[in-house]
Amino acid sequence: MIFFALLVGFFLTLKKNLEPPQENVALVGPPEYIDPNANPIQANIGVFVISVGNLELATGTYFMDFYLTIQCDRPCQPDPDILNAVSAPEVTRQNADTKGDTFYFYRIRANLSTEVYLDNFPFDEQVLRLSVGDKQATKSEMQFNAEPELSGWDYSNIHILGWSVKRDLDVFLSEDAYPINQSALYSRYNFSLTVFKPWISSFINDIFPVLVIMLVGLLSFLMSPDAAGERLALTSSTLLALILFHINLNSALPPLNSLTYADKFMLVNYLTASISTAISAILLVLRDNQNLEVAKKLNGWTRLVVPPLWAFCILVITIWQFNILPILALQKG
Repeated sequence: MIFFALLVGFFLTLKKNLEPPQENVALVGPPEYIDPNANPIQANIGVFVISVGNLELATGTYFMDFYLTIQCDRPCQPDPDILNAVSAPEVTRQNADTKGDTFYFYRIRANLSTEVYLDNFPFDEQVLRLSVGDKQATKSEMQFNAEPELSGWDYSNIHILGWSVKRDLDVFLSEDAYPINQSALYSRYNFSLTVFKPWISSFINDIFPVLVIMLVGLLSFLMSPDAAGERLALTSSTLLALILFHINLNSALPPLNSLTYADKFMLVNYLTASISTAISAILLVLRDNQNLEVAKKLNGWTRLVVPPLWAFCILVITIWQFNILPILALQKG
């Protein structure tokens, strides 16, 4: 009963804490004050996202189709540059009337790069970033200002295979300097949206198969010491199945310098399967040496210890990985 209670607790922990609640559409970011008398051209800028797709975790790339709007306070000639594009973007001017060279409207299709955060894989979320600058103008010549009224997205028509999209957008401005021109800063407009994997699909595809493999392997503890040979075959097969599944699970990921949640989860299963295999080997030796009493005692107490300990360790690493106890404390507070 304790064993199955721990498994249920593990499942409910994932369900309660890994899928963000629905949020209202909002633009967040530091407010910008526009000074009409400033020397640089004040350029209000905004992005309206049409579609997003082809997110590749192995390369940290994705595709974005969006409208870029630039509205200057006086005549200007912007030359927009997509700073995190991995290849030359397709830029199409959309408006013929520039309202006296003050209003520019582009449609841009680009393959972009972004940093991937995989510590919580397969329950990870990714921030898809877009960075826009001007190819020529420095901040003293043109200064970008985030304009919420020019930004947004077609949320109902954005579908990223295997991912769900959070309803909030993040917009902020930054400044960059380059070694070839250290005396000047360049104004940058940064736009991002966040996607996450629905917990139920990640659980069914990446966690549940491992639980099934382990439960089959743990059936060895129900076998008598007389069947130590068959028990050893079952536990060693379980260990091999875990290794193959883990290799396949990580095949779509880039090389990492830290362990993901999936790695920690698999390590617990490796350790449990290895212990089960070692116990089966010891029972086989005891059976062959006719030490059946010792074999029965070993089988009896390991049957009560190993499966609950496995479930407990999985629950502990899940709580630790996702900081669930502080979250629960804040919710109660």
